[in-house]
Amino acid sequence: MTTARHIVIVGGGHAGGRVAQHLRALDFDGSLTMVGEEAHPPYERPALSKEVLVGERPPEELVLGPDAFWNDSASVRWIRGRASRLDAGRRTLTLADGSTLAFDELVVATGGRARKVTIPGADLPGVHQLRTIGDSLALREALKPGSRLAVIGAGVIGMEVAASAIRLGAEVTVLEAGRQILARCLPSVASKWLREVHAARGTRIETQVSVTGISRGEAGLHVHATRESGEAFVVEADAVLVAVGIESAVEFLDGSGIATAAGIPVGEDCRSPVAPWCLAAGDVSITYNALYDTALRQETWRNAENQARAVAEFLMGRTEPYLEIPWMWTDQFEHNIQVVGRPDGAEEVVTRHDKSGRLATVLSLREGRIVAGVLIDNGRERRHLEKLVGTGATVASERLADVSIPLKEMC
Repeated sequence: MTTARHIVIVGGGHAGGRVAQHLRALDFDGSLTMVGEEAHPPYERPALSKEVLVGERPPEELVLGPDAFWNDSASVRWIRGRASRLDAGRRTLTLADGSTLAFDELVVATGGRARKVTIPGADLPGVHQLRTIGDSLALREALKPGSRLAVIGAGVIGMEVAASAIRLGAEVTVLEAGRQILARCLPSVASKWLREVHAARGTRIETQVSVTGISRGEAGLHVHATRESGEAFVVEADAVLVAVGIESAVEFLDGSGIATAAGIPVGEDCRSPVAPWCLAAGDVSITYNALYDTALRQETWRNAENQARAVAEFLMGRTEPYLEIPWMWTDQFEHNIQVVGRPDGAEEVVTRHDKSGRLATVLSLREGRIVAGVLIDNGRERRHLEKLVGTGATVASERLADVSIPLKEMC
């Protein structure tokens, strides 16, 4: 008598939830278990810093529907708990409560946790992070008209929260160690434009500063910082958001050789070369990308969505390699910004403006090839931009800058 094939998914977020849903949609008839720490069923996170934070969207709308799927044990056995240790030789997973799960294949979709800052006062009441529904609701409670918010970190989450807080009537100061905001995903010309948008709406942005501590004063929290010149200053706040990225949640894999501190290296088949029975999806996955001939960790909604589908298909026999062209978006104030590809390391930048003269497209080139692009309120061009980036198209700079020529004519 043979036993049913058992797949265990560690991580109950967007990617983990989608893997479970896709497996059942592909007629997987074995046992399926999902282990996740959050009380909520799997949900999408992008709205936490925007619509949920400003009260325009209830958290329950974020759940990966249908709700009945998560309440049906025949679909998936959902264990609310934390994986604490993996025995790779026996293929068993130990949970924090001491119980164990034996499995045939393991999918790791643990994503990451908000990175903390190691400064005095980082654990004071009123210091927030933003990763979960609970985090978003707690921060919303602190953002009243006239309240003061200090944001540590000018990445996507930090700047989205800054925009949301301004909309709620708060006073906002952003403190960033680097020279520009959204430095990981925007070339300097687009970063400068976005900084001007924030400044026009009242966001105070301090770049090239180091935050040295947080203390409590009579009128709230004091965020202590130092400029590059050595000048010290203090930002008074009622609430502080620490938004300095995420750390991969892979501690339960310590000693297995499957993970590094940065995540789980996998091939184009999303499998670990160390343990082919272990697959990874979403933020935790460091996946070989043939387009760039390197391994990438993509912390994006689309990668969580698409790689989850690919992982389920690989478990069901897929052989076609997984390839994801990087794409992300951010909504701040009335603007939608989309980024395709990897703008880092560009040797040339070409800008395109709309009929009113506003910045609309920023194209990054390396060795004459288009490697990335930023679209500002110009999402209709995304499909064509993805084709240009995906093929590494070579187009003369003068032609790229000519707004009378649509991108689709350059593909």
